[in-house]
Amino acid sequence: MAETTMNSSQQSASQRHVSRIPGIGSFHLPLNRNDLLLLLVAFTEIGMGVETALAHLISGSIKPGEAIPVVFGPLAGIALIVALAMRVRAHKATLPSSMLVILTGMASVGVGLIGSAFHWSRVLPPTNFANYGLQWDWIIYAPPVVGPLAFTGVGLLAIIALLEDTRPETGKLTLPGIITFNTPLPQTRQFLWLIALGLYAATLSAMLDHARTGFESIFVWIPLVLGVFGSVTTTLMAIYHKHTSSDYFIYFWVMLLMIGVGVIGLGLHINADLPEGVAGLQIERFIRGAPVMAPMLFAIMGSFGLITMIDAPVDDGVEAS
Repeated sequence: MAETTMNSSQQSASQRHVSRIPGIGSFHLPLNRNDLLLLLVAFTEIGMGVETALAHLISGSIKPGEAIPVVFGPLAGIALIVALAMRVRAHKATLPSSMLVILTGMASVGVGLIGSAFHWSRVLPPTNFANYGLQWDWIIYAPPVVGPLAFTGVGLLAIIALLEDTRPETGKLTLPGIITFNTPLPQTRQFLWLIALGLYAATLSAMLDHARTGFESIFVWIPLVLGVFGSVTTTLMAIYHKHTSSDYFIYFWVMLLMIGVGVIGLGLHINADLPEGVAGLQIERFIRGAPVMAPMLFAIMGSFGLITMIDAPVDDGVEAS
């Protein structure tokens, strides 16, 4: 009897570690979907801090206000990793870990909104300028207005990932041990909307950045065309109330395509920043040249999309019909 009980407990433990990606298959994963999202948000925060440091060094030094996202990114990433470790160690969400994620996520939202406001203030020319108002040259050469909103997006994603989808596809979410409430959208579709907005932002940033080159190279059109494709695909997934395994199968390959766009873009930007005919690296070219890590926003959004698919609800009735 004891052996039977032990075997059944081992089987149930094994089943708990099996996650399903609709239309793709089942996998043994060490973390559930929401914990994987929190982990990716943590590393994204750290990466954004590094990218912001490189971007702000273009003026020669980092001013006190510009240092906020540079310092906040790594600190936020570490805080989320600590919160995730607390969740994993306790095998459930705890009040301290939940509060740490909420505070970090809210702070990230604030950093993104304030940063975007500062960047917008640089888009407008001085009030005594002859042609005061929005002008294309000022928009493409000013600090990227949507860049800081990446902090806002991942902050919101971290907060939503903290919640438990108690009744999938109903919108009823639970902050463990604190409150259960209804939302207008199921958790999976909330993730999809954030990913869609992130892909739109990545595409817009690529367009403004590549506009400085006059779109002379065919390669600069790749993130624009494929970015719009990935954004629209994700938007449709977010709009639809129900999804089939076939829907997720297609979405899986679209998200892999977004990851490919990011990785290829990273390689092309690094190649553009390498000195021609001179061996070695010149840090100045990486600071003032093509933003090295900017294309990785596509890869990050693609990774978020793949993780969102894990154990996502599938409407078997729609599939059967």
